[in-house]
Amino acid sequence: MGNSHGVNFFPVMILEFDGIQFGYDERQLLSGIYMKCEIGKVTGLLGRNGSGKSSLLKLVFGSMRTEVISVRIDKVSLSLPAFMSRKIAYLPQESFVPDDLKLEKILSFYQVSKDDLLQYFPELKDDLLLKSGELSGGRLRLFEVLLILNAPAPFCLLDEPFTGLTPVLIERLRIYINHIKTIKGIIITDHLYRQVVSLSDSLYVLTNGKTYLVKNEEDMIKRGYLPDQE
Repeated sequence: MGNSHGVNFFPVMILEFDGIQFGYDERQLLSGIYMKCEIGKVTGLLGRNGSGKSSLLKLVFGSMRTEVISVRIDKVSLSLPAFMSRKIAYLPQESFVPDDLKLEKILSFYQVSKDDLLQYFPELKDDLLLKSGELSGGRLRLFEVLLILNAPAPFCLLDEPFTGLTPVLIERLRIYINHIKTIKGIIITDHLYRQVVSLSDSLYVLTNGKTYLVKNEEDMIKRGYLPDQE
């Protein structure tokens, strides 16, 4: 695929991380982690509340630190935190853009072309003239997800991207994620687990501090993730 979409085109690359030791006080939260994500694919991460999914993504991105972690792209370790390498873009659960800046200005900070967004979400055109604090929660979340997906980084980590979105917007965002994964590697976790499962080319469950590659719902249940309880 060429660069007709306007965002950076990356060759096939593989992001891997493991060797993570992390916990609070006496509790070891993460200890047996291995995940792999490659450009052209969506990798799903499931786990019950409190299992450490958000902490794991923050550690990989580098916004939270631990002494023991290995993050590699094409088997080369990132010696700096990922956010400094510009190889990984990260969507946290909570809103992260400043309230008092216009969306158009935020796009320029992230080196994202508004044309890329408006091609698929034309309803954002008027929003771009507003400050982020003037948007509804769902509309702001959509903007933030698109901002991260279009940032000039080969990999994206998405934590709860569907929060506050209507079912119609969730479906359109799913279509968009499937489109943009052709030039990105995406890791996604969300409490709407069926959306994660249907989007994912590979799927991990995080339970008792360890990640397990799963192939079906039976595997998920076996690894301690009970979808009907979510």
